[in-house]
Amino acid sequence: MNPAAAQPAMPAPLLQPVRFDVLPGVMPVDRPPVRIFLGTEPAQHRAERVFFHSLIRARDPARVYEVYRMTRLPGFAQGRWRTGFTNFRFAIPDLAGRHGRAIYNDVDEIYLADPAPLFDLPMGEAGYLAITPADTAVMLIDCARMAEVWTLERAQRLGKKTLLDLAAAKPGLWAALPTQWHARDTEYRPGFTTCLHYTALNQQPWHPAPEQYSYHPHPLGELWRDLEREADAQGYEIFSAAAPSPAFAEGAARLAAVPPFAAPIELAELAGPGGRTAVIGPLDTGALAGFDVSASSIDALPELQADLVAAARLELCPSDDLPWLVDALFAAAGRAVYLAVSPAAAQEPANTEPWWRARLRTAARRYPGRVWRLDVLDETGRRTHGWQAEAASKHAPAVWCLHGKHAGDNAQIDAFAAALGAPTPVHKLRFSALSRLPGWLRGASRLGLVGSEPALAPPWPDLVIAAGRRSASVARWIVRQSGGRTRSVLLGRPRAPLAAFDLVVTTPQYGLPVRGNVRHLPAPASTPAPADAADIEHWRQRWAALPRPWIGVLAGGDRAPYRLDADAAARLGDAAAALATQRGGSVLVTTGPRTSLAATDALFARLGEAALRHRYAKGQTENPYRALLALTDEFIVTGDSASMLAEAAGTGKPVAVFDLPPRYGVAQRLLHWIEQRLGLVERAAGSRGTARQQNRLGRLYDQVLATGIISRARDVSAVQRSLGLPSLPTEPAPALLAPDLLARALADAAAQARTLLHAEQPIP
Repeated sequence: MNPAAAQPAMPAPLLQPVRFDVLPGVMPVDRPPVRIFLGTEPAQHRAERVFFHSLIRARDPARVYEVYRMTRLPGFAQGRWRTGFTNFRFAIPDLAGRHGRAIYNDVDEIYLADPAPLFDLPMGEAGYLAITPADTAVMLIDCARMAEVWTLERAQRLGKKTLLDLAAAKPGLWAALPTQWHARDTEYRPGFTTCLHYTALNQQPWHPAPEQYSYHPHPLGELWRDLEREADAQGYEIFSAAAPSPAFAEGAARLAAVPPFAAPIELAELAGPGGRTAVIGPLDTGALAGFDVSASSIDALPELQADLVAAARLELCPSDDLPWLVDALFAAAGRAVYLAVSPAAAQEPANTEPWWRARLRTAARRYPGRVWRLDVLDETGRRTHGWQAEAASKHAPAVWCLHGKHAGDNAQIDAFAAALGAPTPVHKLRFSALSRLPGWLRGASRLGLVGSEPALAPPWPDLVIAAGRRSASVARWIVRQSGGRTRSVLLGRPRAPLAAFDLVVTTPQYGLPVRGNVRHLPAPASTPAPADAADIEHWRQRWAALPRPWIGVLAGGDRAPYRLDADAAARLGDAAAALATQRGGSVLVTTGPRTSLAATDALFARLGEAALRHRYAKGQTENPYRALLALTDEFIVTGDSASMLAEAAGTGKPVAVFDLPPRYGVAQRLLHWIEQRLGLVERAAGSRGTARQQNRLGRLYDQVLATGIISRARDVSAVQRSLGLPSLPTEPAPALLAPDLLARALADAAAQARTLLHAEQPIP
């Protein structure tokens, strides 16, 4: 008898599926349920929620899907596992009853198409399909066949490599999975990829382990975040009041057995005069004597309606249910929410004090107008401290915009202010040469500031928005003059300590690490004002004789570390003319303030006859730039300007980048050599071309970058990767990101800025 075949399967109650039945009114298909086994862990709650949401969006409504969450499984010798679920996948044959098929997914993946065709793939004599025999993050498994090799007992006891070697020892057990079902990071191809895997742990957009990694933006992070935005808007959670987790009843029983916590006297103020209070959990409401107070069981929470909803010790409930429970508190409350928890007694270590504060913030955004208070208890149930957040003010905040000399910076400030949705008077700043001193040296000062129109004087604003290093020091000075009441938002790169600002909104070319107060956009948000109809018609008529398609060329110029010299400009002209000849169309070129005369002449000389040549001149009354964005059919953009890339990509039309190799100065050359030599930034690629994981030196380097003492050279190619734009000679193509995705990312950043105006305050 085969000892593997005799191994008993794990008891079924340990793995109860989240089931998605055929939608009402839909005729079921005669196919077996799609079984998916998901490797996950509590710290990956955000990723898991988005995985489920992506599946729901992509699923066939006529078919049944069963998702088995493999988390916290007992009896496994985790040892040197990189994740908390590494070996769970090898127990699937037993967990599935040794029959039928099963898909395996890591939690850090999203479906972009229905996985049912993956489940139905022909397998022949193979036991499992995967991209390679050892790359098992996505698999289709024949559970009966693989039960001969991968068993629960072996998965609990042996290492991953040994288990893979056992499968490799049987010829024909592995077969190749079609590549669209497992694209890692930049292997993503729009319209082809059906399952995307975020493998670079220090770039995962949901930042699950900040204690282990110093995060950087993922080039495809906005695809994931857009799914999360959609889930947030729909209020989606994996479990809900209607369908709680299997362990919910046990958690509710634990809650009922805990001694009550004495609520603070401030609860009366939260309830308001004559307010009605609903109490959930072990909470002594003596502080509300004389008020309308009613106690309810946790099961009744979805039906409650009260002015104040007060709850205690929810950390004793399963962590899988906490998101919907916190959301239900806000849904039931008309005015305020009070919560007392002991993170030290939480069912999962991931449910820390910052986690609770983040959950309350998230719920407050969905239910505006509620005040909330969080009291933190120790392991004995005694209060240690707390936090309280006021509801957003109904009055418009006072916001100042600090404009400097650079039009691009000012355009970003204006775009952010528009997303903020508040009146934003502009202060035009003038600087001297002293403003070139490093931000970490100038500190919070007006050093280098010559003047401001209007003057910088009280009353100080609630929020100040600045961009670039010169204005950064002035913004910090305003905060100091206000006694710390003014909040600061810095766009771009401050060249000063990141911690000196309440919010830094940056873009990939600066290479800044992610921090709690650092928000990354996929590209600059400086969208130019659209040309009016008369202006567009004017240029349309002037260009009417030029054959279509019209190929717009947006030429930048010299800005460190890039240089558009005459040789490069001539090559740009040749490439544009060749594309126009191939298309049978015309080239429409405009230069910019940084394009040198020599580069302009060299570019214009190579364009041929079917071309419009516009030479930029300071103070000119006519500039076709906005009309080019509106009228041309496709674009070639020089790779020195992140803003031009974003503006061209934002049209939704095909774009190609004309690469300009960086030319570093001595200091930046040395820094770049050190970065590459020590693997501080992008380490050498692994077997499939994806970047290796961040090392300890990389995390230390990010700490140095966060001080502002060292600044990396601009890398505009990082914005190009984020937008998903090709480089010549590859033909122009639309950006991978939808044109409105940048607007949604900007709206998220503006929402974070608004929370600064009513952020929670510590309560001793």
